[in-house]
Amino acid sequence: MGIFRRKRGIGRRLTREQGLTGKPVRNPELEVERNDAGEIELKLPRRRTWWLNLMAKLGSVPEYRTLTLDRIGSTVWDLCDGEHTVKDLIGRLADEHKLSRKEAEVSLVTYLRQLAQRGVIALAIDMQEGNDKA
Repeated sequence: MGIFRRKRGIGRRLTREQGLTGKPVRNPELEVERNDAGEIELKLPRRRTWWLNLMAKLGSVPEYRTLTLDRIGSTVWDLCDGEHTVKDLIGRLADEHKLSRKEAEVSLVTYLRQLAQRGVIALAIDMQEGNDKA
């Protein structure tokens, strides 16, 4: 999965400003469906570990896990197109759900971090932007 699977602790920490100006992008390798309720269902491939291979020999282990995003999560998924920044998403969530910007920021950043840890999204950062200011 390329950039979508990274071990914890690898890479450098981003500044708050870099994180907010980053653009979340979807993992193109995932299968995506929209269910009847309008929610996004993602098929996440299972990681191949020694114990999972052993379990597969003993019984049936599905190749995919399904992750269903609720209405708000589906809205966030739709906006993770590489065009909208995290700041854009925060503003949209704050306006639509009548939250303060701080509440929306904390909730969204936590949610995006969870999606990134699962390999569902990645954050595209413009590295030249930071170099111009230095």
